[in-house]
Amino acid sequence: MALADLKCELSWSASRAKEFERCRREYWYARYASWAWWKEKPPGERFEIMLHKNLYSLPAFAGDCVHRAVERWFHLRESGASMTAQDLFEQARDYFRAGWRQSSSEDWKKRPNKSIHLEEHHYQMEISKETTEKYRQLLEKCAQQFFNLPELEKVRSSDPESWLAVEGLDTYVFLGTKIYAVPDFAMEEDGQYHIYDWKTGRPREEDLFQLHTYALYACEKWAADPESIHLHAVYLGEGQVKSMPIQIDKLSEVQDRMSESVRAMMDLHYDPERDPLVQEHWPVSGAPQACRRCRFRGICDGAPANL
Repeated sequence: MALADLKCELSWSASRAKEFERCRREYWYARYASWAWWKEKPPGERFEIMLHKNLYSLPAFAGDCVHRAVERWFHLRESGASMTAQDLFEQARDYFRAGWRQSSSEDWKKRPNKSIHLEEHHYQMEISKETTEKYRQLLEKCAQQFFNLPELEKVRSSDPESWLAVEGLDTYVFLGTKIYAVPDFAMEEDGQYHIYDWKTGRPREEDLFQLHTYALYACEKWAADPESIHLHAVYLGEGQVKSMPIQIDKLSEVQDRMSESVRAMMDLHYDPERDPLVQEHWPVSGAPQACRRCRFRGICDGAPANL
């Protein structure tokens, strides 16, 4: 689809729902304020907002490097090749180094909406050698745990013919709204469906919510019986796996929560190219707790001045 044909349509994902709940102003910046930035000639306010929308934090970037390296492991495995734990670590480290170079130089400006641009660099935050070493160690530990965790033996020895998803972005429709789902890995074995989500940080309750939304995707996409679905939150940085079969009542709770979230977004959705902005709909509801970590803090008029 050509850029000229794009429309600002409502879509939902667990991460967008989290953003919406955390701060309505942040959500507005991310989903509406930068819309059609590519039409600005010369680049102006919408372009500047787009730059902030695409900022990465160091923890998120390190996690992305691990995800990309693990995805590479699957693709090599599918082709009959292999990687060692050291290979996996070096692949993640190479992604990290390349992104760091791109962010710390002017190189990201060549394709600002497609490049790595770290918020730590953007906001000129001091990054110590201890900090970069911490992330190097995290990449190494995640690579080792992917190979060492006994709960992942089923994954490591699985037949590629059983794979259903490897970091594949997909959608389905719920309440007339496009729902995004990106299972890190999913496989089917003897009529049982296993969905895995790689995490590099510490366990959070919202991780399980996201996994359950993937279970709803599996029911829709693969016609999976809910009781045949098994969810696995894999905390590579912590060296632990939380596995659980689906409980129908829990899945119903997640679907109800999704429904409430989608309807709340529907109530405020508008087309920024055609409809007037009602700024009162987008208060700085995350201030001040969320502001310190918000990528839009440098341009948001509601952010505390002492950040």
